[in-house]
This record gives sequence, C-alpha cells and structure tokens, in this order.
Amino acid sequence: MTDPLYDKTVDDPGVTELENLLGDFAHRAPLRELAPRRSWRAPLLGAAAVAAAAAVIALVVLRRGSEGDCPSGGGGFAFSVSRGAARCAGSVASRGTLPVGGWLETAGGAVADVRIADIGDLTVYGDSRVRLVDTGAGGHRLELARGKVAAHVTAPPRLFVVDTPVASAVDLGCAYELSVDGDGRTHLRVESGAVSLEGHGLVSYAPLGTEVVAVAGRGPGTPVAADSPDAMRAAVARFDDGDAAVLGELLALAGPRDSFTLWNLLARTAGTDRAAVSARLDQLSPRPAWIAAEAVLAGDAAALEQWRIYLQMRWLCPGCVPRL
Repeated sequence: MTDPLYDKTVDDPGVTELENLLGDFAHRAPLRELAPRRSWRAPLLGAAAVAAAAAVIALVVLRRGSEGDCPSGGGGFAFSVSRGAARCAGSVASRGTLPVGGWLETAGGAVADVRIADIGDLTVYGDSRVRLVDTGAGGHRLELARGKVAAHVTAPPRLFVVDTPVASAVDLGCAYELSVDGDGRTHLRVESGAVSLEGHGLVSYAPLGTEVVAVAGRGPGTPVAADSPDAMRAAVARFDDGDAAVLGELLALAGPRDSFTLWNLLARTAGTDRAAVSARLDQLSPRPAWIAAEAVLAGDAAALEQWRIYLQMRWLCPGCVPRL
C-alpha cells in the first residue's frame, strides 16, 4: 500500500489539509550534507596509544632510577655490572661511580668491572662485598669483606692495597686473585708480579705462581707454589699452625719450586731452625757469594732482601742468571 506522506503522486485530502496548516513552518533552506559517521573506537584507540606511551616512559624512568648510576657526591672508582644485580652505596645500580666509603655488593651471579683510577682494573665476582676506603695521589685502598676479586695493576709498589678481615694484600705491580670466606679466611693466588700479604706482624712475600692463606688470629701463612704436591702443602699448613716439629719433614719435601716457601721461612724461624732452612735453600738455589751466611743466620733484613732479589731473578728467568 502506498503511503501519501512519502509518495506525492497519491492525492489524499487529509494530507493536503495538513500541509496547508503547517506550511508556514516548512523548512526552505538547503539541507546540509550529513557529517561522516565517527566510530567510537577512534577516541579509545588514541587514548590507549597515549596511555601506552606514558607507561613506556614511566618504565624507563623507573629503571633508570632503580638500576642506574650509583649515587655519588664526588670522585671514586667507575664500575659497570653484568650478568646480575648489584648495590652501590645502598642503591640498586648497574653502573656508576663507587664513592669513597661506599660499598659495592654483588648478587650471586653478578660480575662487576671496576676501574682502579688510572692504574688498573678490578673484577668483583658474585656474592662479594667491597668498599672503597680511599683514593688519591698517595694511593688507593679497598676493603674486601667477603667474596672474590681479581686485580690487574700496573703501578709503583704499594700504591694499591686491598684489606681483608685478617690481612692486607699490598700490590707490588701484578695480577692476582683474592677471596674471603664467611670466617674471614683469606686466600691469595698470584698470577704475575708479586704481592705482599701483611697482618698480625707477619709479612708473606708471594711472587707469581704462588698462593698463601691468612686466617683469623694468625694472619698470613707461608706461601707455597701453586703446583706444590699435597704433602708439601700439608707440611706447610702444620708449620703455620704452630707445629715446629714438622720443619724437618717440610725441608725434605721441598724442591726447586719451593724456593720462595723456604725464603719466607727464614723470617719465621731462628737459631738452628733458621740454619736448617738456609742450608736447604742454599742447596736448591745457591746463595750468591756477596751475601754473607752470618748475616742470613742473624736475620739481617738487607741480606734477606738481597737473596730474595736473586731468587726472583732466577724465578723469572732461570737461564738468565748464573748460579753464583
């Protein structure tokens, strides 16, 4: 059926009368084009994009704040952390400058590379706690409370020192590994150059290829060659623990690799014991004629140092120094 309201070809008196009554209110202006229909999704997608961008920015800011530079008010040692997390001066950090007095603490799997001023580098392994005690023209000093570090330093002797709970590793221009366990027990292994491990009135001179242990209440023990057999190590450990009767067995076990073990024993013995050590060392690496036997037996520091230098030269280059 045709609707006369929409189909003007149909003549309907009622519709005509209605149109006449409403004619003054008819719309005579041209009709505007309808605006394209806007989807409700567009504003929401725009808002979502803005929110996502804000979240990314916030995440970056948070990460920079929680894993960024170590808070530092001045100079110190630059460091960076890989393969794990670390805390510097109490804040989580992946890089920055370790300030004087600040602790660097690494998690179990973390490794931190620390620049030691302009003289070398220090690797701090996982589960370690290291503090920068002091740094300046007069020297650089760290404290290793626990864990393990490896130092590579090229500098004049005694410019770099690492303190542990039981001894101090005084660098003499070298590379070495130093570790401290939960009881403060310290283990030093020298890879090049030499280190003087000092504490409790004792000094252990450890050149490349040797290692030494320091324990609470006693300080540093006697260095042994890294490739020393177990029997020699056991004898040295017993001597360091106060068993003087083991000295004869120790001397019998000593070979050419043990020259620096015996040299260190010269300062830890006296009387007939020192004479026995000197005689065995003289067999393994003859004492130069210019070093008087009487001075060695008397414990003269200058004589012992001269013998050490000679031993060091022969240790570094056996064929370069004739037996004198």
